[in-house]
Amino acid sequence: MIRVGSTFVRSNGQGSCLVRLFATQISSLSGAEIQFQNEWNMALPYEKIPGPSRLTLLKDILPGGKFTTLNLPDIFEEYRQQYGEIFKMIGMFGKPDSVLVFDPKDFETIYRTEGVWPVRRGLDSAEHYRKKVRPDIFSSGGLVIEQGRGWAEFRTAVNPVMMQPKIVKLYVPQINKFVDEFIIRMRKIRDSKTYELPENFEEELNRWSLEAISTIALDTRLGIMGNLDKNSKEHEFIAAVKTFFYLLSTLDFKPSLWKIFSTADFKEMTRVLDVITDFTLHQVNEAKKRIESSERSSTKHENEQSILEKLIKINPNIATVMAVDMIIAGVDTTSSAIVSVLYNLAKNPEKQEALRNELRKILPEKSSPLTPQNMTNLPYLRACIKEALRIHPVVNGNFREAGKDLILKGYRIPKGTGIILQSSHTQVDEKLYTNAKKFIPERWLRDQESGLNNEAKNVNPFTFLPFGFGPRMCIGRRFAELEIMLFVSKVVRNFCVEWNRPDLKFKATLINIPDGNLQFQIRDLEN
Repeated sequence: MIRVGSTFVRSNGQGSCLVRLFATQISSLSGAEIQFQNEWNMALPYEKIPGPSRLTLLKDILPGGKFTTLNLPDIFEEYRQQYGEIFKMIGMFGKPDSVLVFDPKDFETIYRTEGVWPVRRGLDSAEHYRKKVRPDIFSSGGLVIEQGRGWAEFRTAVNPVMMQPKIVKLYVPQINKFVDEFIIRMRKIRDSKTYELPENFEEELNRWSLEAISTIALDTRLGIMGNLDKNSKEHEFIAAVKTFFYLLSTLDFKPSLWKIFSTADFKEMTRVLDVITDFTLHQVNEAKKRIESSERSSTKHENEQSILEKLIKINPNIATVMAVDMIIAGVDTTSSAIVSVLYNLAKNPEKQEALRNELRKILPEKSSPLTPQNMTNLPYLRACIKEALRIHPVVNGNFREAGKDLILKGYRIPKGTGIILQSSHTQVDEKLYTNAKKFIPERWLRDQESGLNNEAKNVNPFTFLPFGFGPRMCIGRRFAELEIMLFVSKVVRNFCVEWNRPDLKFKATLINIPDGNLQFQIRDLEN
């Protein structure tokens, strides 16, 4: 017997051929590949990854279980305390397993090896709707749903439009105007004696977000800032988006039988997706008519064309799907990010004043406009936004399939394994950040003595990636940042924002949304 690696073969004629075959294969491997193979052989098998059994998971999460009332991130943290920095959630009811990881070094390994076509599955109910219920509209599932070549072709088509800074800059004057209008609205709806915003301020903020993203995605204003009829299509749409995110969490991230039979939640998901799709499709069709009409008489230069105009020229179907995705993704996410920033500034008035001092240099008057030029010199604003999203993130993590065989925490992770990167926990880990749960924007100022060992350089960047990483990074990042920067800048420049209520909590669906009334106090500044 002759040993080749971990294999033994007989030394006969056939064995000699087999030995030569193995020798040829080994000689073609690089040193790194040989090292990985050795480590793979020594690693524990996938089946040994700890985690709750199928029965335990059902007992814990289903009605009556000890985790029934917990949000998913809290459930994951409970299991993390029990099983460690890596554990496995057994798949059931037609869903595959998922491995959860909490170490930024593992995040980096996963992102660095995801390949050119990263797989981010997990939204099966939305995929079913698009591909089985409404294929007439969704010839493509879009960036969130598609995988592989289909995703790559869609992303390649829209990247030149969505990712160029010069296109984003076109929308600065319009969004700036919307914020000014909302500032007037905030003064109108606050209590004249206490200066407190009303209990339904979150609804007001959602309407502003929908107005802003509709301008970007649909090239139109909806005219919904202000009182909104409860029976209006716009009100129904906003409610549907909120329900959509809740149902995604229920159907696709918790045990559910919807793949076996049509549950009540799945029927409700179909209904709200019909509302979202029909509303957006109507707006896209109206926008197409306006664009076609204006093209016959307009001499607009290509650099002045809207996103929708550019996408329609590329492919009308792609334009429709992209508009739907932007509208869905641009309401609650932007609102929640703005709330996170304002809340942390209200709780830390000295940081709010430091930001205001920076803004006064750029905006000498409260009514001064932000422009693409003066927005480039606001480092403290960017640091405040980043720090707020670190402490109170809009999403709790990301999802990937392993792009190749990996070894994480001493366990084999075969290619194609679903992995949840639970970053919301690492973002406030005292072992990674100094005073991790405190709002300290200075930690992100690279050129300033902060007394915090320059964490902007020392912290693993994969600890905190609010917009993801790599080819599947959020395509709407620049637009989201634009809306958040403009809104926060004008509010802080006009008001002293205060919070005099118990600490605000956030509840997690697929995204984190405020769990309670947003009754900020806003007092006018003298200058």
